[in-house]
Amino acid sequence: MSGVLTLGSLDPAFEAAGRVDGEMVVLDLKSVEFVEPAGLCGLAALLEFVIPRSSLVGVRLSGHDVPAYLERMDFFRIFGHRVETNVDVAALEERRRGNPGTLQELIRFHSEEEIPGIINRISEILENKDYRLRERAAICATLSEICANAVEHGHSPFGAYAAVQAYQHVVSGGRTRGERAGEEVIIAIADGGVGVRETLSRNPKYAEHTQTDNDALRHALKMGVSGTGEVGRGGGLAVVAQISARASGSLSLRSGSGRVTSYGDRTNSRNVPPFPGAFVRVSLPRKPASSSAGQPVGKSRKADG
Repeated sequence: MSGVLTLGSLDPAFEAAGRVDGEMVVLDLKSVEFVEPAGLCGLAALLEFVIPRSSLVGVRLSGHDVPAYLERMDFFRIFGHRVETNVDVAALEERRRGNPGTLQELIRFHSEEEIPGIINRISEILENKDYRLRERAAICATLSEICANAVEHGHSPFGAYAAVQAYQHVVSGGRTRGERAGEEVIIAIADGGVGVRETLSRNPKYAEHTQTDNDALRHALKMGVSGTGEVGRGGGLAVVAQISARASGSLSLRSGSGRVTSYGDRTNSRNVPPFPGAFVRVSLPRKPASSSAGQPVGKSRKADG
């Protein structure tokens, strides 16, 4: 396990998860020093997959920062009674801080009625980071469709998960004296349903585009592609990819044994350990419009609040 908990760093655990059959499972996260929303949603999906298949699931953490962050993001509220851990959760709860307006805690949702609350929270975070109304409207409209897809196509016992956080960090490369840190909003949404390939394969016209998981994922990123074939559906992923590209960000889509990441005019795909459902990660960076001389240099990927 690497020092940063992302969906990718959980690959060995996902690969092993398919072999779990009734025994106790221990997930060793003691080397983790930083957790991003994608890692948090990935961890939630992993645990939802493993818990029903094992006699007991243990989660091992070290230090204070990561356990405190997981508590702050409501991880222990959702999973504390379902996993055995070496963390004194009660002590963390006593020291819990309020929400600084830059994050959406890990949230589990099952129906479309719950989506507006999630989207409103994302809009507040974007507004706090000075995204214009038009930008917020476009981002939130498309994320609402992605959340609706997670609920509609998920059909899993746990529904879907979402987590969001805004960061202040170095946008690209090193920073010279007088250059300010940029900002970035990371949005992650995961469900444990049938996956993108099976969903698209229900539409006969996509047969040639669903031979592999990566084929299906690349096709799903095209405008108008939807498993239902309904007019007006299938724009969410394509629009979010365009918005993130204009901000020099990225959109990653993962399902089954495929992972596709879109960087504007460039799309990369690779085979990965199977993910039980569908996963979306959106990166929305923002470089500061101006710089002030003498600004102190901060650490990369510093979480606001």
